[in-house]
Amino acid sequence: MVTDFDFDEIKKLIGNNVRKYRKQAKLTQIELGIQADLTRERITQIERRLGAPSMLKLFMIAEALKIPASKLLE
Repeated sequence: MVTDFDFDEIKKLIGNNVRKYRKQAKLTQIELGIQADLTRERITQIERRLGAPSMLKLFMIAEALKIPASKLLE
């Protein structure tokens, strides 16, 4: 768990969790993007830790993955 505000660590945490739960859900990046109203390119950026989603998009990704948004931050 992240204790200090370290944006790089937060991006890593979110990116790793998006990839993990997407694969568990057996979704492609395109399928997740469609369900979360994001492009495949944006999903790729998030998973590769090149950017972090906004709070709204974080919740939309979690909803598409059928998990609580908090799981993406654990």
